[in-house]
Amino acid sequence: MGDAGYKVVVVMFFGEKEVGRFPTREQAEWRAREMKEWAERNPRGYLQYLVRPVDKPADG
Repeated sequence: MGDAGYKVVVVMFFGEKEVGRFPTREQAEWRAREMKEWAERNPRGYLQYLVRPVDKPADG
């Protein structure tokens, strides 16, 4: 089977890190919203959660 279709990444001042993969965009957006709400209640600096499509590997 292939990779999940969408990933949630946290964007920080010095880069970004993947925090989860989901089969649908709706699931990824729901999780990103949930994580954003948690970050607003427990601030640890500037964080932004984004949903991005998982890159498909090139055929080689």
